[in-house]
This record gives sequence, C-alpha cells and structure tokens, in this order.
Amino acid sequence: MIRRAGFVALAAALITSIPVPALAHGIGGRADLPVPVEFFLYGAGVVLIVSFIALALLWPVPRLQGGPRPTLVTSNPIGRPGKVLAAIGLAGLLLVVVAGLFGVQNGSRNVGPVLVWVDFWLVVPFLGALFGNLYTKVNPWRTLGSMVGTDERPALLERLGVYPAALALLLFTWMELVSPDGGQPRTLAIAALVYTAYAIGLMVWAGPSTGLQIGDAFTTYNRLISAISPFGRDREGRLVRRGWIRALPVLPRWRGLTAFVVLMIGTVSYDGLSGTQWWRDLLGSDAGTVLWDTLGLLFISAVIGAGYWVASWGAVKLAGDQRRTRDVAASFAHTLVPIALAYAFAHYFTLVLFEGQLLISTLSDPFGQGWDLFGTADRAVNYWMSPTVVWYVQVAAIVVGHVTGVILAHDRALAEFPPVRAVRSQYAMLVLMVALTSLGLTILAAG
Repeated sequence: MIRRAGFVALAAALITSIPVPALAHGIGGRADLPVPVEFFLYGAGVVLIVSFIALALLWPVPRLQGGPRPTLVTSNPIGRPGKVLAAIGLAGLLLVVVAGLFGVQNGSRNVGPVLVWVDFWLVVPFLGALFGNLYTKVNPWRTLGSMVGTDERPALLERLGVYPAALALLLFTWMELVSPDGGQPRTLAIAALVYTAYAIGLMVWAGPSTGLQIGDAFTTYNRLISAISPFGRDREGRLVRRGWIRALPVLPRWRGLTAFVVLMIGTVSYDGLSGTQWWRDLLGSDAGTVLWDTLGLLFISAVIGAGYWVASWGAVKLAGDQRRTRDVAASFAHTLVPIALAYAFAHYFTLVLFEGQLLISTLSDPFGQGWDLFGTADRAVNYWMSPTVVWYVQVAAIVVGHVTGVILAHDRALAEFPPVRAVRSQYAMLVLMVALTSLGLTILAAG
C-alpha cells in the first residue's frame, strides 16, 4: 500500500530544500525574464515530485523492461545511405587532419574546429536521439576497421567493459574544456591522428566491433544517446520503429557503464559551472589555469558520481535489499542517460544553431586561404533566437530529461524490488533527480 502521508512529507521536504541560486545576480541574458529564476527551480521540482507521485499511483507494474517491440518502417536494408554516411565520416576526418596541419590557425576560419566540436560531437548524437544511431555509419574508424581482418574477442569486453571508453571520454572533454589549445586546428589534427592510431590498435587487438565498443568513447556515447530514439535497425539493417526510450532498459550492463554515464553529466556540469562568475570568484587568480581546471573537472564529476552512489545506496536500504550498491547503481545507470542528453542539449543547442553556421562559410574556404568554393565564404552568423527563448528551451530540456529519468527509474524499481518496496526505494533517487534539476538550472541561469 502506498503511504500517502509519507509522500506528503517527502514532497514538502524536497520543495523546501530546492536551492535558490545564490548566483542569480549573474544571470546576464536571463535578467529580462518575467519572473525570478528561483520560480523556475521550484516549478521544476514540483513537476518532478508530482510525476513521481503519479507514477506511484498509476504505474503499478513494469512496462518497459521487455525492450522494444519493433515494427518495420522499410523492408529494405539501409545500404546506399549508409555508404554515403561512411564516406562523409571519412571525408570529415581527412578534412580535419589536412585543414588542421596546413590551413590557417584560426578557429572561425578553419573548418576543423566546427567539424569536431559542433558536427561530430553534438549534431551526430542529437540527431541520433531522434532518428537512431547514425554514428555506426558515420564513424570513420569503423570504416577503416572494416579493412582489419582480425577476429572478434568478446571476452575482452566482458573483462574490461567500457572503462577504456570512459577514460577516452574524459580525455576528449579535457581537451575541449581545459586544454588552452583545444580549439586550435593543428591540435585537433594531431589529436585526430593519435586517436586514429589508438582506434586501429584497438581493432587489431580485440576485433573491429569489440575494440571500438571497449575503447571508442563515441561508440558508447552514441549507443547510449540513440537508445532514446523511437527508431533503430534490426539485424538485417532495416529501419524499425521501436518507441521512445524503450531501448534504454535493455542496454547491456557493461562494466564501467556507471562511470561513463556519470562522466557524461559531470563534464557538462563542469563546463557550465566554470563559466560562472561564482567559479571565477572562488578560484581567483587560479581560474583558467590547467591544473585547477583539471581538478575542477575531476571534482565535479566525482561529486555527481558520489550523489548517484548515495542514491543507489539509499535505494538498497529503503528497499531492504541485500544486493551490493555497485550492482544497483549499474542496474539503474540507464536512467541517467536522458539527463545526460538534457544537460548536453540545454548547454550546447545554441552552439549548434549559431556556431554551427560557420560550417557554411568554412566549407567554402576550409583552409582559410581566401577561397570561395560555394559562394558562402563571407556568410555571417545569424543570431536569430533571443536569450529569453533560449532560457525557456533550456528549462524544458532539463525538466523533460529528468522526468524521463524518474519514469525509467520507477519502471526499473518495479522490476528489481518487491512491489511494496519499489516506490519507497525511489525516494533517494527522487532527491537526486531534484538536486540535479536544480543544479542544471542554476548553472544555466548563472552562466
């Protein structure tokens, strides 16, 4: 039986504990909002709590654990479009290397930075969340790996999991967020060459598919994000409709998956936090130094991880379960994927809309040599969306991502714990979801 009094007490405690942003004075573009930012924090918290209560009352049995129920969209395998995407991926990698080594060292005039930081890192996974995993076709290293004639060694994936991929993700985001040269075309070209050698080595060692799954950060990242999509492909490569988020609960529970998903959230959180006046005031003259920014990146990711670990421990204790916290954390790791996407989209969708327009001009002059191949070299960026509209889109993304996380966590709890204890086990997870929502909105408001 659901204890309504417990719900009321929990809801009251959560609402009164939602942090009011001490950084609200640094809102910048948010200053013209019709209501104070803390109203959005309270509103988002209330939405999560109401969603939790509604699920407890109206969702008594698990509905998502069986996985997708695919229906064919097309009876033909995705052949020619897949080859086109593979060619685009290889051409993009080649262009990043050549333009970076021989083109002008200016991030707004060289095509390399926009290809890496906007199209490869953001556009591909964002589209994957809508239309299915595009990265499997775009991935230039998979295309190169098709030439590697080694056998697959799936036992290595069972032994190592995705810990190497998590480390690769951390190093990639370090280059993006901390390295003072991360935006330089030549740095990106050298990094692309090093990563190509690394990926080929993985594929020779463990097999093309297994090697990329173990160590390619972008294979795991796009696999997780695209599991949100209502579309996928069957074993014959045909496009199928499978329903929103239905592929998430049946993701393999690789070793290291929890660490990978925590890094997805922690690195974006650090990116937002490091741009606030509060962070600069905290570090003083040390702000912007490689050492302190590296420590900050690791610390924020560790805090997110610790919060999730405590929530998983709380779920075990509240459910009276005997399993290890580590096992429960791995079981619920997929519930953080929509939150990771929400954080990334809220922080970076304006980068796609605005800075992504640089692709139009830089493709006409990829090396910054004064060319105008397509007549678009002089096209200026059009900043067509107001800060207020940006803020509302960010709020919607954060709230939808966390509500989706609550739904997934509730459904998994019903499958993992006895019905009487399942809802109770999620009190700690709900606290975490409210805290992450408040953190995300506070950082966005203060940026």
